[in-house]
Amino acid sequence: MLKLKNIHKTYEGTPLLKGISLELAEGETICLLGPSGSGKSTLLRIISGLEEAESGDVLWGGENLESTPPHERNFGLIFQDYALFPHLTVFDNVAFGLKMQKMGKEEIRSRVDKALKQVDLQDFAKRSVTDLSGGEQQRVALARALAPRPRLLMFDEPLGALDRRLREYLLVEIKKILEESGIPALYVTHDQSEAFALAHRVMLLNEGVIVQRGTPEEVYANPASAWVSDFLGLGNEDQKNK
Repeated sequence: MLKLKNIHKTYEGTPLLKGISLELAEGETICLLGPSGSGKSTLLRIISGLEEAESGDVLWGGENLESTPPHERNFGLIFQDYALFPHLTVFDNVAFGLKMQKMGKEEIRSRVDKALKQVDLQDFAKRSVTDLSGGEQQRVALARALAPRPRLLMFDEPLGALDRRLREYLLVEIKKILEESGIPALYVTHDQSEAFALAHRVMLLNEGVIVQRGTPEEVYANPASAWVSDFLGLGNEDQKNK
């Protein structure tokens, strides 16, 4: 599926990503966990084609995507700020990308209906997105990403603007959708509870380097460094009690 090989990127003369390599399997969810400024969001933008790496390769099924423009990669990207069109209805927001692909009206309606049903908003199609709560708007954004039937989903701090109750609810919904659809996903967050609840594997980034990778259970039980332990909030007593 997705393979990154030795990705390097600098920002304003300072190294931001320092040789990132990873592989994402079919149906797998990897969470990129780390503090702000560690390069997580930039990595997603490189994978999606919105930014270029200085060196390294992004491959899908063994094919190098360097010359493939973003709209031809068929990757869905969901942001924290929803990025919805305020003047459009829920239906038209979800249908926007399908119309850009010049899909037929019946196919668009079928795909939008299915996507809204996946996020439990099937009765909201005619509403203005400005009349929705933050959680509902994020579900519209997720439906919009699902409608083109992407081969990869990427989430960039999607729940960061929501209160804890909504975050917990949507996290369960996102996990269910990923499990039912089988779509592989990369999920960027600085919140370890989100990462551990959602991921098959967690990769901790610090200063542009993956400092540890493994299942949530492995990472929690065996932090690879003092920095990892501190970032995860694991004190000496936590370690002794394991």
